[in-house]
Amino acid sequence: MRDQAYWERWLRQRSKELEEPRASVKDWYREAGVEKGERRAFKAALKALNPDGVKGKREKKPPRRGKGRLSGEGTPYGAPRDRRGADGGRTVEGRLRFTREGRPIVIPADPETPIVRIPGHSLSGAWPKDRVLVRLERRRAGGLSYGRVERILERGIRTFVGRYAPTGNRFFVRFRDRESDLLLEVDLPADFSAEPGDLVLAEVTEYPKEGKEGRARVVRALGKSHTMETLFLAVTSAMDLPVTFPDPVLEEAAAVPQAVRLSARGGGVCHGDEALPRVDQRDLPFVTIDGEDARDFDDAVCLVREGGGFRLLVAIADVAHYIEPGSPLDREAYLRGTSVYFPDRCIPMLPPELSEGVCSLKSGVNRLTMTVEIPIRPGGTPGTPSFHPSVIRSRARLTYDEVHSFLSTGTPEGGGGRPGGAKITPEIGRMLRDMATVAGGLTLARFGRGALDLDLPEAEIAVVEGMPVSVKPSERFESHRLIEEFMLLANTAVAEYLSGRGDAFLFRIHEEPAMEKIEEFEVAAGKLLRRSRPTDRRGTSSLLQAWADLARGGKFERAVHRMLLRSLMLARYGPETKGHFGLALSRYTHFTSPIRRYPDLLVHRVLKAALGDRGSADSLRTLREKGPEIGSHLSGRERLATEAERALEQRAKALFMAGQVGRTFEGTVSSLVSSGFFVELEGWMIDGMVHVSTLRDDEYRFSPDRMEWVGQYRKRRIGLGDRVRVRVRRADPDRGEVDFLLVEKMPESP
Repeated sequence: MRDQAYWERWLRQRSKELEEPRASVKDWYREAGVEKGERRAFKAALKALNPDGVKGKREKKPPRRGKGRLSGEGTPYGAPRDRRGADGGRTVEGRLRFTREGRPIVIPADPETPIVRIPGHSLSGAWPKDRVLVRLERRRAGGLSYGRVERILERGIRTFVGRYAPTGNRFFVRFRDRESDLLLEVDLPADFSAEPGDLVLAEVTEYPKEGKEGRARVVRALGKSHTMETLFLAVTSAMDLPVTFPDPVLEEAAAVPQAVRLSARGGGVCHGDEALPRVDQRDLPFVTIDGEDARDFDDAVCLVREGGGFRLLVAIADVAHYIEPGSPLDREAYLRGTSVYFPDRCIPMLPPELSEGVCSLKSGVNRLTMTVEIPIRPGGTPGTPSFHPSVIRSRARLTYDEVHSFLSTGTPEGGGGRPGGAKITPEIGRMLRDMATVAGGLTLARFGRGALDLDLPEAEIAVVEGMPVSVKPSERFESHRLIEEFMLLANTAVAEYLSGRGDAFLFRIHEEPAMEKIEEFEVAAGKLLRRSRPTDRRGTSSLLQAWADLARGGKFERAVHRMLLRSLMLARYGPETKGHFGLALSRYTHFTSPIRRYPDLLVHRVLKAALGDRGSADSLRTLREKGPEIGSHLSGRERLATEAERALEQRAKALFMAGQVGRTFEGTVSSLVSSGFFVELEGWMIDGMVHVSTLRDDEYRFSPDRMEWVGQYRKRRIGLGDRVRVRVRRADPDRGEVDFLLVEKMPESP
């Protein structure tokens, strides 16, 4: 049973919620999950921290009709002022989420609508991840919007992984993650066998209503301890991600011939009954450059010397050739929207027969492609591109590591011990050096026009026998940049060509951030760096990049870069031309990854229609009629995939750290919140929280203006970028959370 001290810590971590109005103490009980025997302790804790009243602030009731005299403006004397503000009464649709501190928010479906905060007593039975309709009630100082859930449109959690928790003659499953802590009574199958605390997969059968508990049924037992498999099930179940393909989709994929059989026609070659002949480019030295674990190869590149310049060829898998619009394969791909990549597996958009089979540009076999050819003038400037269906035969499957090693040392042995590793021939070696030169010029040109350069490393999690064994920052090489620059150039070329024709189209849109966001970022960055505004005023992107450059190499680099990223708009798909702010481009699209992204497949169909393929004309009509709807759906699927990848990554990190409890590490304070601060371990790409309640040497107060915690007596300060030594206190794979104890603040380097 949780005592008063526990509840005081709980309330202190959510100190801002004390300011929110509550109708009664019962609302607090429901929000905090207070059990009957804990009510006295909770009430005492609430009174200790909120002396103005246990019930919080209650808005006055409006006067009864006819009871108030009207002022000259027509407002009854004694009537409360309308606090709804400009948004009052308006409804917004979005997804219910919870912040790191447990505060409910709704992220609107419209990316231009600000986030809405929901007081705990206004949830109306909604769960995290539910799609809800929110009625906006007021706007407070600072522009924050508040509202209440008016209707639950779609449940976000249908199945989940939880822990079996029998109590007497009743059986429960507790579902816990960063956003949810739900206890549901469950129905058990006849052959169920599990012990208290075992992990189980459960399905919600009845959502809770007012005065009635929710129920679920256990699908199967999973064992006692978390593995990558149980974490995968937990994330995919909670987010309702499709893991398996329906039978009609598998049957259609199995019927696709794996061999590419060609015949001569019209000065080119054709596969089957194709209307457009293909350019035969099998004699050109195309190569694929990808990660070591990659299985689906979307793209192959080739660079040919031509006069004093070059001709760049980017060949992309012709997935549209194999997937007919409206077929089971196509409908399933659209539903998924994108492949989802996890540390030890992938949920593909297309079945393996296509994604790893006939569509994948493997070396030594014929493959159907769409090629973008771009002349590179002697000065490094791209010329006018051309586009055509093609067939290629990749010469070598290379990895980023192999290309990096070759460019660094000149060693032709590209395999590096990799099974089947290719030897880099003199011809391919010369081409790779030329590619590095061309890509370097493209990079300089991109940054010169104002594109942002925020190359933050990602976490690389190694998994052995179903368990994470290491977490480290991924390495970025010149070979990564090489491929990125070529893909960016190809995507831009397709966008310019199709938009110039006026065809219905799907752009990749990244809008300029709101001025308020930029100002907030500048204030925060200025306080951290103790610097005034940079003098570079060529444009918003140049200004933001100037701030990022000021922080580069210093202790606030990662903090400033993260704040900058949070100030930016989310990229999305749509039929309108609004440009790409981050790349400093007026038009941009996604074309180069049709195996793993449905928008790319759509753009392939539009390009084929533009080149004269009448079989792709239906795609143009669909985009004209439903472009905004399609863009919204695919943007949502992308966000869900990113969320799932991040959720599993956090849980995998916590599972790894569960074996490190009690160990001491060095790290850097990466962010501050009202309940403590987060520390990122050096060289590990893992962050955890130090709760302020665990700081025993002083009474600490949070100073948002200075972005630091300050001891009231010893004046000890802990702020962003400080190096500290911490001990692992707790690791919770259910929530993907790691907690630290502060050992010491380390002295700054001279």
